[in-house]
Amino acid sequence: MLIGLKRLLAVMLSALLSVSGAFAKSEKPMREFYVSPLGSDENDGTKDRPFRTLTRARDAVREVNADMTGDIVVHVGAGRYPLAETLTFDERDGAANGFSVRWVADGDAVLSGGETVAGFTLFDEEKNIYEAKVPAGEPFRQLYVNGQKMTRSRTAIDGSTRILGAARFLADGTLIPQWYNNWGEETLLQADYGEIYLDAEEFAPVLGAPDAEVHVLTAWVKNVLRVKSAEEADGVVRVRVKDEESALVFNRMHPNLDGYYKNEDREFVYYLENAYALIDEDNEWYYDAAKETVYLKVPAGFDLAEAEVTVPRLETLVKVEPNNGSKIANLSFEGLTFAYSNWALPSEEGLVDVQAGMYANYCVFATNDVGLNRPPAAVTVADTEGFVMRNCVIENTGAAGLDLLRGTKHSVIRDNVVRQTAGNGIMIGSFFVDGNTDMHEVYDPENESDICEGDRIVNNLVTDVGTDYQGAVGIGAGYPRDILIANNEVCNAPYTGISVGFGWSDKPNCMRNNRILNNEIHDTSLVLCDAGGIYTLSAQPGSEMSGNYIHDIRLPAWADYATSGIYMDEQTSGYTVKNNVIENAWGVGRNRNGENDYQENTVYIDARQGLAVRSIKKNAGISKYYDAYERLFYDGKGLFGK
Repeated sequence: MLIGLKRLLAVMLSALLSVSGAFAKSEKPMREFYVSPLGSDENDGTKDRPFRTLTRARDAVREVNADMTGDIVVHVGAGRYPLAETLTFDERDGAANGFSVRWVADGDAVLSGGETVAGFTLFDEEKNIYEAKVPAGEPFRQLYVNGQKMTRSRTAIDGSTRILGAARFLADGTLIPQWYNNWGEETLLQADYGEIYLDAEEFAPVLGAPDAEVHVLTAWVKNVLRVKSAEEADGVVRVRVKDEESALVFNRMHPNLDGYYKNEDREFVYYLENAYALIDEDNEWYYDAAKETVYLKVPAGFDLAEAEVTVPRLETLVKVEPNNGSKIANLSFEGLTFAYSNWALPSEEGLVDVQAGMYANYCVFATNDVGLNRPPAAVTVADTEGFVMRNCVIENTGAAGLDLLRGTKHSVIRDNVVRQTAGNGIMIGSFFVDGNTDMHEVYDPENESDICEGDRIVNNLVTDVGTDYQGAVGIGAGYPRDILIANNEVCNAPYTGISVGFGWSDKPNCMRNNRILNNEIHDTSLVLCDAGGIYTLSAQPGSEMSGNYIHDIRLPAWADYATSGIYMDEQTSGYTVKNNVIENAWGVGRNRNGENDYQENTVYIDARQGLAVRSIKKNAGISKYYDAYERLFYDGKGLFGK
């Protein structure tokens, strides 16, 4: 029988914490180095003579970590550390003999991939629009004022603007018949290009704009389509999009731009973005690449001269990955902030979203084959043993926040805040075999070292994700094994909160023993649909989903699919689903499932909540008693699953 666990834990805490834990470090470190923005790389890295750069500190660690007799600690002093290039860690940077190399913030230490923009002058007095020069470089799609994200100039995302129609063509202009009217082989043709038809009055502000984009919301994805040409006739604009995304989006079978449900009330919603004429609200901005000038509308009375304006320039801030096929052992980041990463690709090639942040690199219409690419992250980690990220902040990213890309074993991602990400919050594990293989082929590598296994994503806040690419998820796991996703709060997501599994297949794969426990998930499906607070795919034997509190999930008015508190999508099997509470949201959705064990789950609860329901709600999400809680309830395996 469930009781008020947090009250119990409060009483037991002092006794439980007397047991040594993975982070209870009482031994004196073998070596300590210090870094400060006021230091010098000519110094020796002591507290009184700190290094200036993180690269110099990393190189100093490499000189002493071959035969460790204790931990090595790098103290990162308060201040900003601008990164002109990615800070890389490889097989030379891990620990030896079971000890750790710990990078620990002493104060507010920020690793930044941003560039400051200054010298704003008034450009349009009536609208209060200012301008400033920004040197040429990689395209950027975000701009921040005092750390707060501004809105790239666009029309409203309110469901009022809908596509009038779409068509697929061969190169000679021949219209390909709509596939849903006739499944005959002759209709299943690969399009050379296509057109979308929009209302001329709605499109007028961007007609002739050099870098305008049409952002189309289709069921569970968002496509970024750059305008190649636009012709107006009889109140309708025929829009051709640029070749890179045209070759993909008009050959994507599900969901396609011909219309998914073929319902007159469900034409796909779109909005327009990236033109000076669209600046009509405070905090909107536009960058004119030809003039190397950014324009920003600020509220009346706001003094830009006193503000810090930042644009992102660096795609990946930190990369942890060996070069020689080995594992990097026991490297940890503690208390650091990672901010202002960039992602230029959507400006250069458009973006055809597929699911959970993955995007298309080829689409075959006749067979529904889709090849995938993976978006970058501010922090990328691969091929590690015992990697730890704790008490860190990842924010203001151009794509994903954190990516456990491949081959991570027994990582611990805990007590962090991941917020304001343009794409996914946290990604883990492979989502596809490779970029040349259809995404429906399951991932089951011969080399099991490549599988992300035994990783723990626990006690984190993941919020305000997918701010630019609304098909993103809070926590997205491709094909993990023995993962624990527990006691996180995931909220303010345009699509799904927590997604585990990929492939839409009942074929054997590398997944098993995955646990999604005691998370609080709310305010998801804010923009898209066919989603879940928790969403799963494919066979995952021995897995469990329990103790989660999922609430306040409502569809946008234009949605052409449903959403669920828990959505067990195609071929999900192997789960025990029990003791979850779903409130102000649809219940448990099931679509073409295999065998799962559904036990006690409470849906649509009212004021007469029993003790068990109240306890589940109280104990879900972030807990200040997490150390003790884990020892009691997560199999006693310890933080590293050993």
